[in-house]
Amino acid sequence: MNIYVCDGLDNLKNQLSERGYKVNNVKDAYYDAIICNIKDTNLNALNIVSNVRMDGTLIIDAGNKDIADIEYILNNRAYSSLL
Repeated sequence: MNIYVCDGLDNLKNQLSERGYKVNNVKDAYYDAIICNIKDTNLNALNIVSNVRMDGTLIIDAGNKDIADIEYILNNRAYSSLL
């Protein structure tokens, strides 16, 4: 799984790398998941739209989520139930 982590989320990037995930910020690679803080990031400005997979790139809002939440979302490709 190739994961793009937005600038400013270095702690999360390091934790994911330590857990064995392939994490980078290269603009010319295909990504299975993009992790960013939606409130602080303009997704259009990332200029990686051409790098999303046609079968679906998961976009995860890192706001208010810890590493366990992020890892759950990555492994299940879904957010947990709200109820």
